[in-house]
Amino acid sequence: MAANIYLAAPFFNDEQIQRLQAVEKVLNANPSIGNVFVPMNDTNAAGLEFGTPQWRDLAYHEDLAGLTNADVVVAVYDYEAAYSDPGTMFEIGYAVANKIPVLVYYENHQSVNLMIAQGLTYYCHQLAELRELNFVTLPEKPFTGEVF
Repeated sequence: MAANIYLAAPFFNDEQIQRLQAVEKVLNANPSIGNVFVPMNDTNAAGLEFGTPQWRDLAYHEDLAGLTNADVVVAVYDYEAAYSDPGTMFEIGYAVANKIPVLVYYENHQSVNLMIAQGLTYYCHQLAELRELNFVTLPEKPFTGEVF
């Protein structure tokens, strides 16, 4: 049995999109993973106009369905105090509330918000680790650095 992954990440600029795509590529190469749901790619197949009430409703419900069907949420923690992503934080919170394990990937490996640090199941800051990790039997690996 392979794990279904929900990949939560910001995709507001080229750097974030490149990071998201790199994580997605590594996850797709992991043999313990069956499917990776990526909101940037897997919502709005209907092609609704961005920002319309219909698009908002569709994207919200498609994302919630992706979260609900996930065995693990992989969240790219791309925190910048002036420009953090509340959508990714919502997705982490939803997963924690629904007892879906959360793996936080933080490339910069700096301090992490207390609620995220305490809510995650597995903390990772090396992309290669995502390729080898068994997502079906995801172990616990806490964040041990500074929190704010």
